[in-house]
Amino acid sequence: MASVCLFIGCGLFILLSLIHGAATLFTDKFEPTNPELLQALKTSGAKITKHTDSNMWTGIIGFHLSHSFGMAIFGTFYIALQIENPEFLAQSMSLNTLLFLVTMVYISLAHKYWFSVPRNGFISALICFIGYAFFR
Repeated sequence: MASVCLFIGCGLFILLSLIHGAATLFTDKFEPTNPELLQALKTSGAKITKHTDSNMWTGIIGFHLSHSFGMAIFGTFYIALQIENPEFLAQSMSLNTLLFLVTMVYISLAHKYWFSVPRNGFISALICFIGYAFFR
């Protein structure tokens, strides 16, 4: 039962990452509602670089994609570890602490900066991880 809880919680991270990445690449959901702002983002650079191909909009897209990739790696890492070495994961205080800490950080970020769908997804993952801790 512990493995099922962990797999579902990590699966939620992976699912949210895939939805986020697809929405970034294939929809306009992350574009500002003001078309003038979108144009300004596409024609404005950041002070951090003089790179001529870089603009704020490509930076935003890159941030969204790297965020999605990081969530997918997080979920995949714990699934792989549970499959390959469940005893190690069950006994690792640092990895179990990280599992809860990262999830709580994502809940906090989603609550403060994003919206209810990712927040509720991360809360559901946290409930699964509590189940994992309880049943192992």
